[in-house]
Amino acid sequence: MTDKTKIIIALALLMIGLYSISIASALTITSFSVSPDEVAPGKTADITLIIKNNGNNLIENVNANLDLTNVPFAPYNSGSSFNSDEIEDGKTKTANFEIIAFNDAKSGIYKIPVHVTYTENDIAKNVDSLISVMINSVPILDVQSEDGLFLKNQNNKITLKVINKGLGDVKFLSIGVDSSTGYNVVSQKDVYIGDVDSNDFQTADFNIFFKDNSLETVTLPVTLVYKDITNKEYLQNFDVQLKVYNQQQAQDLGLVAKNYSIYYTLIIIFIVLVFILYRSIRKRRRVPVE
Repeated sequence: MTDKTKIIIALALLMIGLYSISIASALTITSFSVSPDEVAPGKTADITLIIKNNGNNLIENVNANLDLTNVPFAPYNSGSSFNSDEIEDGKTKTANFEIIAFNDAKSGIYKIPVHVTYTENDIAKNVDSLISVMINSVPILDVQSEDGLFLKNQNNKITLKVINKGLGDVKFLSIGVDSSTGYNVVSQKDVYIGDVDSNDFQTADFNIFFKDNSLETVTLPVTLVYKDITNKEYLQNFDVQLKVYNQQQAQDLGLVAKNYSIYYTLIIIFIVLVFILYRSIRKRRRVPVE
């Protein structure tokens, strides 16, 4: 490669670099804010964009548009576009928007595309960016006991159902129960469940021995510890009511079959005794008289 060729290539690269600088976007979104930081479903939020002219020329016909097509938001009390006739070099403009989250929106972080168009020296230009808005609602959990027959003086399997009635998912969920004067938890007292999605449930099993002196209605204290999508930790206490029977009550109510084995045993013993007595009498009758 000759020196002349090298010079030509260097000049070409320099021209390309200068051209790239000249067409670089003079307009940028320097910052944005969302108020409040977390938006609950069905609630509104204010979005503020700071748009700056970083170039040396006047920019005109500025239009900033929020693309809400694929996110659970809609414009509220305003459009999704901001317009400005011009922004002088080195100056900024503030674009304000108000949006509302859909009532059925699930908790999560949503990215909203921002499209900005403008003209500089009669040349149409554009710049795209992304902003993030978080939807989050306070978790709504409930604890219920699945149907079962619980008897005194024996181990009982208790299945507790944790229901997520809220719009937000919960994670790292653990459930715990404690022993009391009327019963003992003979299995592990804490069970790790993990995630429970919105409108879903998970179950955990415990083995509990109800004492003879336990009440007919036992209040089982249950503790839930979990986090929401923002890693905020929650602790909730619930009282679950359990109906407990003794064996006789359960039999009288037809909840368990009566045990007739003792009667069968007595009948068999009676038959055996009658048979032995009959054999004994028969033998005596066969003995010859001298």
